[in-house]
Amino acid sequence: MRARPFLTIGTTVLLAAVPLGVGPAAAGEHHGDRVQVLSGPSPFADGCPGSRLDDTAIVGAEVEPMVAADPSDPRHLIATWQQDIGTPAARSDLIARSADGGRTWRTTTIPGLTVCTGGTADFASDPWLSVGGDGTVYFSGLQGNATADPPPVGVVASRSLDGGRTWSEPATVAAADPGVDTDSVTASPTLDGHAYVVWAAWDHSYQPPMAGNAFRFARTTDSGATWSPAVLVHDPGPTAVDFSGHVLVLPSGDLLAVWANFDVVSGLGTLMASRSPDEGDTWEAAVAAAVQPVGMFTDPESGVELPQPGFTSPAIAPDGTVYVATESSTSPTSGAITVSQSRDGGRTWTSSPLPDVSAFAFEPAIAVDDRGRVGVLWYDIRNDVPGDDELTSDVWFARSADRGASWDQEHLAGPFDLRTAPNGRLGEYQGLVGLRRSFVGVVTLAGPLAVDGPSDVFVARVGRG
Repeated sequence: MRARPFLTIGTTVLLAAVPLGVGPAAAGEHHGDRVQVLSGPSPFADGCPGSRLDDTAIVGAEVEPMVAADPSDPRHLIATWQQDIGTPAARSDLIARSADGGRTWRTTTIPGLTVCTGGTADFASDPWLSVGGDGTVYFSGLQGNATADPPPVGVVASRSLDGGRTWSEPATVAAADPGVDTDSVTASPTLDGHAYVVWAAWDHSYQPPMAGNAFRFARTTDSGATWSPAVLVHDPGPTAVDFSGHVLVLPSGDLLAVWANFDVVSGLGTLMASRSPDEGDTWEAAVAAAVQPVGMFTDPESGVELPQPGFTSPAIAPDGTVYVATESSTSPTSGAITVSQSRDGGRTWTSSPLPDVSAFAFEPAIAVDDRGRVGVLWYDIRNDVPGDDELTSDVWFARSADRGASWDQEHLAGPFDLRTAPNGRLGEYQGLVGLRRSFVGVVTLAGPLAVDGPSDVFVARVGRG
């Protein structure tokens, strides 16, 4: 949302009109065989009177999409993204749902999330989704007011009991605080009404010794009507921050949390993991899954920071194998995407780079389909031409049918000019979900592919589904 530690420091798609004032999105815009526009014209094009900093919002600027599938019906998909990004975040988050595997979509909003949807918050950010085994859809996100710098931000959650058509007003999971950031939600695939939210808090000055840094967890057992008090998962200490955390449900029923850690003194980034045997009441000592130095990289031609949010993207296979994709770029002209893997529930890990990725690469998303095949999408700039006026970027996809021993790679979307993205960014993460025989991704693309404003969210289907 506001702070990206790694950067700061170192088939047609038709979206129809729906309730709550969300207008129709772009219809049938194709950009390749499998990539189509998901987002459309902003429902907030006339602004949101009463919202502080509303004049900083960029109409038609969408970033940071996420997608989830209903485990009982993989053709039922839910997506979300930030709409009209500004300072420090977006006017609100939007929701879209599909009943046909991503071919057609309908959009809606979460009532009371921000001023734009009848609430009091000035902005929203970091939207996340998950669908439980009982069909309950959970949303988590950040909600804040621009009353201070940095602004107080809280974690909120909403639920849908009808497949994403209508949503409850947000419930508070973590009270507003200037340090709160990077949330995610995970629904239990086996325990009806159970879901888990994790989030981070840290001193956004990044000046050690830092106080209040923590990675926390909360649980609902009543389908999101109420949430438990916060439980500490990990204390990073006064020189480091934890961020971009996620919870996975292991076949045993134990919970596994994975997150990124960055030490501002040593300059090391670490992928961390911890298990809970009692549904989040207590957490075991964290283990380091992978470690690498972290640098700050800039576009050699413009001097602008290149995207390197350092966010983790986890997935769990039907056999319980856990995968996490992370960025591993080492310079503006050389990069990598690393896939870390655990076959014992997060106790031990191995890591290896995706083959044939050599240019600066960023924002990977990983998923596993019902047959155990692993998919990864990411951006890189391998096709950029030095000295021209564009920072040419593309989205790529790799798939493995043998637990990451070998990969097949293909072009998924692009090219587009990263320099035309709103504020030069695409958000901090993108989304990918595995279905029965295919994958569906949601990604942010800028000009010249964006059709309404400086960026749009696109949906891509890979394989049969």
